[in-house]
Amino acid sequence: MKQVELMGLYQRITEYESEEHSLDWLVQFFADLIATGLAWRLQGHYGREAKRYIQNGLVTPQGDVNWDVYEEYFEL
Repeated sequence: MKQVELMGLYQRITEYESEEHSLDWLVQFFADLIATGLAWRLQGHYGREAKRYIQNGLVTPQGDVNWDVYEEYFEL
């Protein structure tokens, strides 16, 4: 991962900690954390949430969002 992309992800972590976000923002955020492996290296909350997204089928273990499941899950 490029340094610039990594810095953007760290900025999003700060945003996650301090702001409320839409459901699609959260799903994409955790998908990106999973894809980069950061979900497993940050404090435990991130790994637990990432695991929950994977177990519910919203995000693949590789970090891809399953938008079809997302729509079913949240009944959009």
